[in-house]
Amino acid sequence: MRITTMNKNKIAVAILASLLAAGCNGEQAAQAVTASAKEAPVYWQDLSVYKVNTEQPRATFVVYDDAAKVASDDYPSSPYYKLLNGNWKFHWSANPNEVPADFYKSDFDISAWSEIPVPSNWQMHGYDYPIYTNIEYPFPKNPPFVPADDNPTGAYRTTFTVPDNWDGQQVFIHFGGVNSGFYLYINGEEVGYSEGSKTAAEFNITKYLKDGDNILAAKVIRHTDGSYLEDQDFWRVSGIERDVYLHTAPNTHVRDFFAKSTLSNDYKDGILDLTIDISNKDEFAQTVKLDIQLTDANGKQVASKTESVIVLAGQQDSVSSQINIADVAPWSAETPNLYQLTIAAHYDNDTETQYIGEQIGFKTVELKDGQFLVNGKAILLKGVNRHEHDERTGHVVSREAMLADVKLLKENNFNAVRTAHYPNDPYFYHLADTYGLYIVDEANIESHGFHYKPTDTPANKPEFEGMHLDRIERMVERDKNHPSITFWSMGNEAGDGINYVKAYDWLKQRDDSRLTIYERAEQQSKYNKNTRPHQDAVTWMYKQVPKIKKEYLGKYPERPFFWVEYSHAMGNSNGNFKEYWDFVRAERQLQGGFIWDWMDQGLLKKDQNGNEFWAYGGDFEPEGVHNDGNFVLNGLVNPDRTPHPALFEVKKIYQELHFISLGQGTFELFNEKFFTDSSDTELEWRLIEDGVVVKTGNIDVVAPAQSKVAFSLANELSGLTVGKEYFINFYATAKGKHPLIDQGHLLASEQIMLQQGDINEFVSGASGEVSVNQQAELTQVSAGDANLLFNKNGYLTSYKVNGTELLQQPLKFNLWRAPTDNDFGGGKQNLVHRAQVWKTANDNQQGQGIKLVSSTANEAVLEQVVSLSDAESMVTYSYTINGLGEVKVDVDFGFSGNAKAKVEFNKPNGKKGKRNKYSEIPRIGSNFQMPVEFDQVTYYGRGPHENYWDRKNSAFVGIYQGEVKDLAFAYIRPQENGNRSDIRWATLTNKDGIGLKISGLPNFDFSAHHQPQSDFDPGLEKAQRHYTDIVKRDLVNVNVDFKQTGVGGDNSWGASAWQKYQLKPQDYRYSFTLTPIDKAPAYEAELAMKIGTHNELK
Repeated sequence: MRITTMNKNKIAVAILASLLAAGCNGEQAAQAVTASAKEAPVYWQDLSVYKVNTEQPRATFVVYDDAAKVASDDYPSSPYYKLLNGNWKFHWSANPNEVPADFYKSDFDISAWSEIPVPSNWQMHGYDYPIYTNIEYPFPKNPPFVPADDNPTGAYRTTFTVPDNWDGQQVFIHFGGVNSGFYLYINGEEVGYSEGSKTAAEFNITKYLKDGDNILAAKVIRHTDGSYLEDQDFWRVSGIERDVYLHTAPNTHVRDFFAKSTLSNDYKDGILDLTIDISNKDEFAQTVKLDIQLTDANGKQVASKTESVIVLAGQQDSVSSQINIADVAPWSAETPNLYQLTIAAHYDNDTETQYIGEQIGFKTVELKDGQFLVNGKAILLKGVNRHEHDERTGHVVSREAMLADVKLLKENNFNAVRTAHYPNDPYFYHLADTYGLYIVDEANIESHGFHYKPTDTPANKPEFEGMHLDRIERMVERDKNHPSITFWSMGNEAGDGINYVKAYDWLKQRDDSRLTIYERAEQQSKYNKNTRPHQDAVTWMYKQVPKIKKEYLGKYPERPFFWVEYSHAMGNSNGNFKEYWDFVRAERQLQGGFIWDWMDQGLLKKDQNGNEFWAYGGDFEPEGVHNDGNFVLNGLVNPDRTPHPALFEVKKIYQELHFISLGQGTFELFNEKFFTDSSDTELEWRLIEDGVVVKTGNIDVVAPAQSKVAFSLANELSGLTVGKEYFINFYATAKGKHPLIDQGHLLASEQIMLQQGDINEFVSGASGEVSVNQQAELTQVSAGDANLLFNKNGYLTSYKVNGTELLQQPLKFNLWRAPTDNDFGGGKQNLVHRAQVWKTANDNQQGQGIKLVSSTANEAVLEQVVSLSDAESMVTYSYTINGLGEVKVDVDFGFSGNAKAKVEFNKPNGKKGKRNKYSEIPRIGSNFQMPVEFDQVTYYGRGPHENYWDRKNSAFVGIYQGEVKDLAFAYIRPQENGNRSDIRWATLTNKDGIGLKISGLPNFDFSAHHQPQSDFDPGLEKAQRHYTDIVKRDLVNVNVDFKQTGVGGDNSWGASAWQKYQLKPQDYRYSFTLTPIDKAPAYEAELAMKIGTHNELK
């Protein structure tokens, strides 16, 4: 409906009243209204006006002139569609009032204007700047007002012609998404206004058109009152973000349709409940005949029906039709079976038949016995949250990029996506329908900046009711025909209140074929008695396992549980992921969750030398503009889709096929899928002896869905050599039946230890002469071809073999690691602050000299005591050197403090609190540096990718080879990286094979970099640093560790690593051997897999 002059006056009165209520005096309020009048009507500061003259929301479709084109879903092939994307004229202003007056009129000169691509975010083209903030609004919080002076505004102009064959028809313009609000003008006349950045706004522009060139103008405002519901955790950018196009239809036409397709008869047959809405813009009644046809994937017709309706002049009417189809192929993420729905519309006044339609899938979603079922099965959601993000274009994501995401998701065993936190581009749902993903479709509502008190949140304020309902309605009406949508989500982190109760009621009335969720629902019940049940599942985000056991299990017998967000993937994270899923698989009402999140939202920027790097919060915003730093980097993949090491762990835990040892050479294949057997995979086994593949074979079994099948390899595995270490590796690879997934792609794997090997031995008293020469400043040990020097503090400073120096910096004890993002989580109570006692002790360690304990002709034992007085600890290094020049290093860490001692600290609220004096220890290990030429690495341990104590299930024990640089992973914000766990031995050599072998007694953790640890460590607080700041240095920094505390990942704002993965303040002891080598063993070079890649099958 158009806003009248009377309504404009009402708006001014409402603004005046709101200002007075906000505490402004009469004069201030009058000035504000006067200023607003310059831009009248000020829709963008009026909560009651969020759309003007827009069409009713509807499903996304266009009309075709041929039934075959409907199936192609190729909009450009329709003669009734015209895409307006391209370069438009553009003018940027600092605020709406500075936009050139009359810019939208035909005679306004825009020859000096620049051009900008549509769709795009103007901040990605040099105008204005992106702002990253998580919770705090990027403007003063005072609804309905947003800044009038600092509110960048873009004026757009383009021209178009209307095809001749559209004459006499209704012409509509479609804006897929405009951030945040916009006015539309055609040929100098205001058409309407819309807010809501992530759903379409359509306008009927028929009466504004003329022959020849038509002028389209839009004024896009960065901040509107609608921005109060768009406080998502992402980059705040602006512009026309999605497609703009024209489409046409006869005066009488199908306006919308809802194809509700479910299952019956024990989920065997299909029911299509079809509602078709007809609009008649003619001056007389029209009879509309509708031929409905349904075809399967092979083009075979499976159902048809004809309906007709008389629609009165100037009215709308609906036709409801039910079609039953026997023996349908149901839709699920495993079996994304689609049927083509085609509706042929015949109108009295039109000789042409017009065709519309959609691909639909038959699926039933229901609650039963405290679980949610899809087609009768209590499926598991192996999900992830996904923002729309592109490293170069911001919120504008191409179809190619969407397909790349879906391909990666399917390759890594994801079956579900939450469209965090807004409806995505319609094409993404098409991909989910086609390739199989369960979608949580989320409304574009987040008001996190108000927090959750019922007295504060917009969710509980009547003035925000219309805006809440409108955004939810626009999502549902646009996306209702997509079978992939399994849940409607009413928003994210937007408090709770009566507006959500009403939205839930509307949703359940409009669409009872899906479940409705909202994570904050009912969590404020104790404050608000009006709140009643208004979600269908419990979806608490980041709730830790002990809390779920205490607060959920047994308390919600009617509602299933899944995490709408969990396992926060910020930086080096996603520890204890296996434990999450052990819990899920053990509890029938737990049905999975959605990791936060898919992609690091880094934006490409150039440094002063023209080199590109991924920028985050603080890299664009001027001083004084709030930003939330690198909290925008929470992904499982980099902005270019390079997988983080954690993605391999997720893939492993999410896999659908599992191999289990039953003992005595018998194994079991468990198929966790719910609808399909395992026949679409090739199964292979490999016997690994001391890291080398010695036998292989195929497994000829098929496991039905949700079933186990046993098989025996007893004969193949007989005759294992005593003293050797044996593993059996299982692999399941795609046969080629998987859309998007290449044949041979690894889908599932398992490694099972069959036999422990002998522990590495140090040959005590090995032949060769050992001599010790002790002086005041140093102690020299000669052993075979090796010479070792210990300085007066007892540190091993030199290790030469045949004159080649292996050490560049001495071997020292190490308690510290470069803090991860999770280590920094929790403000002043994070691990970085709590563990400063360990860092101080580490930095201030004092070697107490070297003592000769014993000496024979072919062996010497020396001992160094290192004082760690700042942590009431000490460490003793015992060096046993044999005649071969090998060194056995025994490290004995002793803690003499009180592990329960408390210290005071200052809380954020200024009050005093108490905490443990001694936190968990970040690392127990030893560190030294070698010259840069020793950059060739081979190791026998877990790989090929980075892994840690609490994130190593996907990293199989094997022999891996590469260069030192391959060990590192370049997290965008530099931090601890590159660790390898359960190392039996590792070699660091130069290109001639000369170097050092480190052998565990039995195992150790290992990492090596071309940088010292300090290069990755910003200190007590994060700094504005990027991995491009990390430069290669002329060194190889080596860590030989007992262990590190796990990386954690329950969240990144205070949660520690799980207790069982923490190095508690106590005594520790570990040992390793250093062996000089003059040639790397040839078999290692031939058989090792490349470090840093996931290529077990290549």
